[in-house]
Amino acid sequence: MEQRDEDGTLVAKSKPQQIAAMLEPYRERGLVDHRKTLAISMDYRIPQIIQQPGGRLRVSVAISSAIASAFGHIEKAKMNAEQIVELAEGIIDTSHEDQLSVEDVLLFLKDLLMGKYGKMSSGIDMPAFFEVFERYRDERYRTIKAIRYEEHLTFKSLGDSNRGVDELPLKRKDDPAAMMDMMQTYYSQNSSNE
Repeated sequence: MEQRDEDGTLVAKSKPQQIAAMLEPYRERGLVDHRKTLAISMDYRIPQIIQQPGGRLRVSVAISSAIASAFGHIEKAKMNAEQIVELAEGIIDTSHEDQLSVEDVLLFLKDLLMGKYGKMSSGIDMPAFFEVFERYRDERYRTIKAIRYEEHLTFKSLGDSNRGVDELPLKRKDDPAAMMDMMQTYYSQNSSNE
């Protein structure tokens, strides 16, 4: 389904249908399924790819091309090539904050074109782009929190499998036999008083 080159960079063909087909596994009923994008191996995330020789350039070109293509369909997006490259570099520089993948950027751009983040009534510049992109990243973060909460509840419901009743520690290194004698004496005295 997804095509990557030898270093793991997502290979984007020039045909929009091929890109749409590569991104299809990350959507559920037309919406981005962040659980699926979060399942992308860390080796294929932007912060790891850019550490490889030539990786930053390949990611920058891929993101710049995707942004230029998307902005070609948005009337209010009047950024020149240099500004688009700066925008791509800004995405790369902030990708370590939440371990973004190239797929995340492409999915966001598709949703931007589909109007999911509202109609772009004013021009798009870097601050405006990042403001809208932050909404995508917030949705993604909420999904991470939900996954972690579900895992917490699962572990909580299982209990601590490493601890048995016999392993409960005694306080102050009390002798178990002496404690048992003391408890029996206490209960026998309370029973006789009633």
